[in-house]
Amino acid sequence: MINTENFGNIINGTEEMVGDESIVKSPVDGSPIASVYFADRDAVSKAIDSSYDSYYKVWSKFTLSERKKLLAKLADRIQEKSERYATLESLNTGKTLRQSMLMDIPLGIEHLRYFATETEFKMERQITHPEYPDSHGIVQYVPMGVVGAITPWNVPFLMAVWKAAPALLAGNTVVIKPSSFTPLTTIEMARDAISVGFPPGVLNVVNGRGETVGEELARNKKVRMLSFTGSTYTGKRITEITGIKKVTLELGGKSPNIVFDDADLERAALGVMFGIYLNSGQLCESGSRLLVQSSIKDKFLNLLKSKIEKMRPGNPMSMETDISAITTKNQRDKIEKMVNSGLKDGSVIFYQKSIDGSVPKGGLYFPPTILDKVSEDMEVAKEEIFGPVLSVMEFDDEADAIDKANMTDYGLAAGVWTQDSEKATRVASSIEAGTVWINEYHLLSAAAPRGGFKNSGVGRELGLDGIMEFTQTRHLFVSHGSTDQDTVAYGLVLADLS
Repeated sequence: MINTENFGNIINGTEEMVGDESIVKSPVDGSPIASVYFADRDAVSKAIDSSYDSYYKVWSKFTLSERKKLLAKLADRIQEKSERYATLESLNTGKTLRQSMLMDIPLGIEHLRYFATETEFKMERQITHPEYPDSHGIVQYVPMGVVGAITPWNVPFLMAVWKAAPALLAGNTVVIKPSSFTPLTTIEMARDAISVGFPPGVLNVVNGRGETVGEELARNKKVRMLSFTGSTYTGKRITEITGIKKVTLELGGKSPNIVFDDADLERAALGVMFGIYLNSGQLCESGSRLLVQSSIKDKFLNLLKSKIEKMRPGNPMSMETDISAITTKNQRDKIEKMVNSGLKDGSVIFYQKSIDGSVPKGGLYFPPTILDKVSEDMEVAKEEIFGPVLSVMEFDDEADAIDKANMTDYGLAAGVWTQDSEKATRVASSIEAGTVWINEYHLLSAAAPRGGFKNSGVGRELGLDGIMEFTQTRHLFVSHGSTDQDTVAYGLVLADLS
């Protein structure tokens, strides 16, 4: 455990320990781990003004190469402190220390390095005008200006990287509102950004509730773009209040893992387990629906059960523990409520791992669970549980699998498990989702665009697509001199050009 320490708002290069103090308790065991100071609306406005001034007076003068160098320095700095980051992340979210140490923090660092070294993004490109041969065009990719970023509580460090790094690379300044439940690693990253030389105001962090900080970011006219990751409900609310402002939304999911009878069942079982029980299912793209071919359903469920039986409950701060805590009490209560709703609707618990007596007292936990006999009309089949609960449905053939995969209002991700490569590609290409893994799950590349179809969001993060989201396009029409086309065009309003 770490000693309780203070975390403030990062505004214009200074950490301000002012505002309402909130005691952060760890979901691992309920113990206090930090004091965080929440910004009021005036402080949020101050942070936005700081980023606005920094954009026009300082950051806009930095070249793309200079911005990349600073991102590389930040990645190096976080690498040096990776153990502290992992400890903060696990204490704050309740995810296993092994996940933070081996996945979340290293992945965030690698993604920072990607944006510091990628070569696809250019600030401009030249085009020809086929209608006007005596001219050319310059298409410029101009920063939006001040970008507001709102991140969720489940993977705070990685989400902060995904918002800040491409926005900064593209030339924007950024004001981040981390979740009020899990702000620690985002504040730490902003501290380190200052220490490696980012100018004051380029990266600000303001803590607090959505109705104060989030709404000000959405309404303030100096914030030219808002990038949000969180629930579909909140995403819809944001679109109601932003007005004419660019918005990207990465929202909820109800992602299917589709297992065909010709799959490598051993590997598929591990992939399905990883897909739903990583971080106790508290990931937007978690494979929370298992669609398994009828002919292998019983065999596959028993294989999956044998894997889950080996999962080790315990203190998430031990590197030996496999099961993460649930980050908030509200989320723990929601999971329990939805499972009970599923049972009332007619589903049954095929397996639920016993964790009683094995997890720390005072913590927030829910056992890995498999719900069988789930039908398409049940809430547990259609809505996001956001917990370690796998809803099982069966299918008869390829067409049936595709229909059931696409039946929800969400389309964030999916997995397809088969040894038939042509079928895998055919099925994956028919699924209405932004990411489809084939014989894999959850692995994320910084070079690949990530986002959703339908109610899972608008816009993309990561890759060149993710960088481009943080730009606006300006076209310069460059004439090479007077031409016959000028005579025709100008003659439309003045017949006598003599």
